[in-house]
Amino acid sequence: MKEGEMTMYTMCTIISMNYIAFARTLVKSFLEHHPTGKAFVLLADEADASLAEREEPFEWVGLHEIGLPEWPNLRFQYDVTEFNTAVKPFFLEYLLYKRGLESVVYLDPDTWITQRMDDFLRELPRHAIVLTPHLLSPLPDDRQKPEEVDLLRSGVYNLGFLALTRKDETLRMLKWWKARLTSYCVMDPAAGYHVDQRWMDMAPALFEGVHILKDKTYNVAYWNLHDRPVTLRNGSYEVAGSPLTFYHFSGMPADLSCISKHQTRHRWSSMPHLEQLFREYVAHLVANGYAETAGRRYAYGYFDNGIAIPALARRLYRKLGALPAFGNPFLTLTPHGYYSWLFSPTSITAPIPQLLKEIYETRVDLQRLFPAAYGEHRQSLMTWARQFAPLEYGIDPIVWQPVIDSMIYR
Repeated sequence: MKEGEMTMYTMCTIISMNYIAFARTLVKSFLEHHPTGKAFVLLADEADASLAEREEPFEWVGLHEIGLPEWPNLRFQYDVTEFNTAVKPFFLEYLLYKRGLESVVYLDPDTWITQRMDDFLRELPRHAIVLTPHLLSPLPDDRQKPEEVDLLRSGVYNLGFLALTRKDETLRMLKWWKARLTSYCVMDPAAGYHVDQRWMDMAPALFEGVHILKDKTYNVAYWNLHDRPVTLRNGSYEVAGSPLTFYHFSGMPADLSCISKHQTRHRWSSMPHLEQLFREYVAHLVANGYAETAGRRYAYGYFDNGIAIPALARRLYRKLGALPAFGNPFLTLTPHGYYSWLFSPTSITAPIPQLLKEIYETRVDLQRLFPAAYGEHRQSLMTWARQFAPLEYGIDPIVWQPVIDSMIYR
């Protein structure tokens, strides 16, 4: 093996327990085309005993290894998608600067490699940061999804692919990115956030050594199929007359009822070769344990009593600044802990739960319907909350309804 070959042929991805089959499929496709390579998988979740029962084609990395900030906060304030993306710069910094890799390629787990990446990997050490744009040509103005404005909201570059080389400028970028994602890795396009992705729009202006990869065979996905139709020729998939390097199956439904749940522009009837690619990919997922792993529970999706954490509770936790007085927010029996506070009354004389107070203060329609929320309209607001808050906010009625009942007539 030539010096540096292992580094050039190193990839990584990040998953929770329900994406194990995706990681296996991705890594096996990488090693099939780069047999001297090595793959690392960060488990952004809690491991269970089953992980020790099977030898994997990759090396597991645990959250405790990558230098995250204070233990519970990041895990609690973000949902599964947000957390899996928020840890990305920590993981990449760990691989480059703790494990000593020269270069590393990150790929989202729902990706399948169909071609060697020799030319790219040989050139990678010349660049600090490599990004791929969502688009290399304008989208049709056909009122189908996604529109260009949708991609403006999600970011110029798709971070399902990112390649880094260990350079001073790379370390500067990772430190900057870590700081942003510690507090602002949220999925809120209306407010200008698309988890880790929108931040990278600034990278070419803020950092040197950023290379924009414009190879149409890389990161093919639903958002660029308008100019990258996938064809099958002599047993190999091609894009624009060249072998497909990798396809990103973003938004793929399990039943293959459509190309992606995020798009309306393309249909199977006009893309039979793409459908065959998808069916081959799904067959690999099944062979790699999809049926056994897809239903795995995300550990950080629940309080320690098994109650699912509503998105509103995470958002309010961020808003409050993750107060140290709450202690570990996952714990439900901690005196004056976050769980108890969520369902505690705002006052003694006209009580409503703290969680309902947050709902009310962010809903103009409720303020119009119940203007005297702490006076004559309090009981009407509580009656509404008892019925509709579980439906609209995912609050478990087993907990919520007794809380409301205990306060409604006080």
